Amino acid sequence: MPAPTAHDIRLDVISMNEWRVCDRRVPQSDSRCVLGFIERRGFEYEVISVLQPGPVRTFGSLASATLSFSE
Repeated sequence: MPAPTAHDIRLDVISMNEWRVCDRRVPQSDSRCVLGFIERRGFEYEVISVLQPGPVRTFGSLASATLSFSE
């Protein structure tokens, strides 16, 4: 499956500062829909990818953090 586009990304709220990043093209009941997680830390947003494990990446906005999961 090709990488998701910005339109394919869905954020599920976990808490006031945490979001689960999902691919809309995969059924919600399928664990493969989870692409990663975003957590707000002060004025930055930390991104953890499930598909490409590695260091935590930081972004200046929720929008740019979300777009980091798209092609």
